[in-house]
Amino acid sequence: MSYSMCTILRFILLLGVLTREIECVDLSDKEWWETTLVYQIWPRGFQDSDGDGEGDLKGIINRLDYIKELGVETIWLNPIYASPLIDSGYDVSDYIDINPLFGNITDFYTLIEEAHKRELKVMLDIIPNHSSDEHRWFLLSMQNVKPYNDYYIWANGSVDEKGNEIPPNNWVSTYNKEKEGSAWTWNDVRKQWYYHKFHEKQPDLNLRNENVIKELLNILKIWLERHVDGFRINSVPYFFEDKALRNEPFVGSGNYTSGLKESIELLYVFRAYINNWIEKNNATSKLLIAETYNSNHNLIAYYGNATHEGIPPTNTLFINPIHNNTDADYIKNVIDDWFQILPENASTNWMLTNHDFSRVPTRIGLNRVDGLHMLSLLLPGQAYTYYGEEIAMLDLKIQWDKTIDPMGCTRTKDTYENFSRDPARTPMQWNEKVSAGFSTNKTTYLPVHPEYITRNVEYQKAQEHSNLKTYKRLAEIRKEIVFTHGDYELKSTNNNNVLILKRSLQDHPVYIVIVNLWIRQEQINLASLYPDIDDNLEIVIYSSNAIYTT
Repeated sequence: MSYSMCTILRFILLLGVLTREIECVDLSDKEWWETTLVYQIWPRGFQDSDGDGEGDLKGIINRLDYIKELGVETIWLNPIYASPLIDSGYDVSDYIDINPLFGNITDFYTLIEEAHKRELKVMLDIIPNHSSDEHRWFLLSMQNVKPYNDYYIWANGSVDEKGNEIPPNNWVSTYNKEKEGSAWTWNDVRKQWYYHKFHEKQPDLNLRNENVIKELLNILKIWLERHVDGFRINSVPYFFEDKALRNEPFVGSGNYTSGLKESIELLYVFRAYINNWIEKNNATSKLLIAETYNSNHNLIAYYGNATHEGIPPTNTLFINPIHNNTDADYIKNVIDDWFQILPENASTNWMLTNHDFSRVPTRIGLNRVDGLHMLSLLLPGQAYTYYGEEIAMLDLKIQWDKTIDPMGCTRTKDTYENFSRDPARTPMQWNEKVSAGFSTNKTTYLPVHPEYITRNVEYQKAQEHSNLKTYKRLAEIRKEIVFTHGDYELKSTNNNNVLILKRSLQDHPVYIVIVNLWIRQEQINLASLYPDIDDNLEIVIYSSNAIYTT
């Protein structure tokens, strides 16, 4: 059937064949991680196996078949380490043990074994920037016990005219910016201030201390020996601070507390260590990714240089700048600009959201979810999906007294909603049973979204068309060689209301993705846009809310 002229209300994926010769593409083998589809799991919110209202490792194990059926290839687990959970596990009290809330090390080994049986990879968050103040290192450092006395950033302050202790400088915590809260906390045992970029219960490690680096490398070694397939390295821009502890030019500017070149150099150390471990143990390559939200040109250094291999940065181009009124030309330019500065043969990644941001349907709109999944899953590189995005889960308004995220708790009752990340961390919606099938307990760590009755996995499985079914088809088709090795081209048309992605590879079918970002129908003349296209186009995938005519 001819689809060279079509009218679409929403999103549709077409298949055609171009008659002109396409430039040859390098078909050399890629590492598994260069094109993998990653499913991010917030362990506390995915599946509860014991009825305590908290997600756990056994719950994840019980859902591995679902994850496999989705078509994803890698699981990314947010922190599962021992922790007092002041900041959802990013305050680590033991880097090599499992939080009892989630299970034990035996459960972890079972998870690895069962995941690998299903040909699923497992990657972990690693947090080198800071620990919990309940970590053994900090407790010893607080007592000035060598060699731990220099494991953290300690400094003397000054005393005002009233005899009050004053912090060493004007640096502020990211969790207290609204109140201009100091990033320094006085310790009455050591009689000094310690630095914490985040919560006061998360003291920053002194990464200029070689002993600390040795500790961190040993932690990587232990988890590699436990058959982990990769790491997402947390809070990279904040690894180092100005050694002289100079005041920021203005409060909160970050000139001396983020983005220092030493941070990237430490990534090179991590990469070299892991590469050496892989070679020494004849192991498969590992997926490594560095968390950062810097501008494009600052990110390129993460990839390395002529003498040092780096670690690719997280690509948040689909998160920060894209909202419900973003037009096609803007998205096209964002993507094209990134590929233009990307180092040759470097891999990239695409994520629509993660645990730190609002969910896609809430931020961009339910009617755009499938179309944006088509882009993020079908562009070259890795793709990341935050749990629940495949069924278009929504943010949930969390009351002040139910808020647990320190980004919200450190604010006021009037402003916490502007900062809290809890709305995007609610329990996974599996079915219409108690607590959406997440737990047998009616009380869960965060409330379940009331829309779970119709927005859940089982409900969408039963529908003829659904976000879930569209996602699974995309996950399947992205494994084809056109998407793993092919070229890409973007066009903006119809007054920037429609974005078109073309993926092509010599001697293979050409795929065309049409994304209507507007609320009304748009007529697309594909024959005009692609003069060499074959009239016999086949619809391969369309969104769950697609309406089209030809």
